[in-house]
Amino acid sequence: MPSAKMPLQFQTLTTVPLSDKERISQTITPENVAIALAALHRDGIVCLSNAVDVTHIETLNTILSNEAEIMAKLSTTHFNDNSTDGRPTGNMSQGPPLKPELMYRDIWANGPAAKVISSILGPNPHVNYVNGNTALGGFNGARQNVHADLSFNHGLFPFALVANYYLVDTSPANGSTELWLGTHRDTSFADHKNCQTDEPITGEEAKFGIRNELLEARREYAPPIQASVPKGSVVLRDLRLWHAGLCNPSPDPRIMLAFVHTPWWYQCPAKVVLPEAAREVVESWSKGDAPVVYDAHYVPAELDNKKVKFNPNFSSANQGYLSVLPDLPRGFVFGMDDVDVSVNA
Repeated sequence: MPSAKMPLQFQTLTTVPLSDKERISQTITPENVAIALAALHRDGIVCLSNAVDVTHIETLNTILSNEAEIMAKLSTTHFNDNSTDGRPTGNMSQGPPLKPELMYRDIWANGPAAKVISSILGPNPHVNYVNGNTALGGFNGARQNVHADLSFNHGLFPFALVANYYLVDTSPANGSTELWLGTHRDTSFADHKNCQTDEPITGEEAKFGIRNELLEARREYAPPIQASVPKGSVVLRDLRLWHAGLCNPSPDPRIMLAFVHTPWWYQCPAKVVLPEAAREVVESWSKGDAPVVYDAHYVPAELDNKKVKFNPNFSSANQGYLSVLPDLPRGFVFGMDDVDVSVNA
């Protein structure tokens, strides 16, 4: 049997338990960095537990849980249903509060996460996307198609990592994500259903699921897992990793926040819309031992996080990078025909 088809030895989510000292000081030991990097390269994902002050987590969860029902009824809310049969999955995009006093550094610029991310992507990673993923409670049976968070031709090496911050203890009982470990290592845009050369796909018709025959072939030797993650964790995931959102049968929403990081050279055109009042604190995060740079567009008014426009544009404007991509169709890029800094009224 070819080695690529051997059953994978590692079929669990690697969790690196940070010490209280690491959490409080927002540092991480070289040993823990090594474990995290090994898991990220091998599996495409790793969990750093005890990474965030639980009081910050609980404050945000209270706010966002109370807002979830309101958001579910807004016409501006983006639902990530993406199911095979069209049934709602209860999976919606819900970003964090945008008031400076609630933009906690150990979430927006987590030190241990930044150290690991910069060890993969290089120094001074840039953030071009801030949002969140909420699995509303009370949904049964429906599920997303297996997909990667990319709808366009992309590189064959780590070029984007998402940091997911879990606001509640998460398990199969409340809709933890289905993960296909290791799929980032040998995937390309050719594995996606919308890799085609005929009429372009636009808007919400962009289906970026993985081809069914590839899923079935991989299932034989590396079936997916559904992991458990304690609240206060940050899960770092390679954007190329195959995964699927599953419904949440519990009564309460399962909320995790999402911050997408790209290398300093990548030149992603999207910007994070933030209030001018947050500029000083946000720009302070680009300094120090574990810098995180926000490509931000600041607006003078307060922002309602429930209405910030959904725009997962993770593309690159670096012509050198684009020139060495696989010879495949360009695909669909969110926001290329929109103003990336816009906010829903």
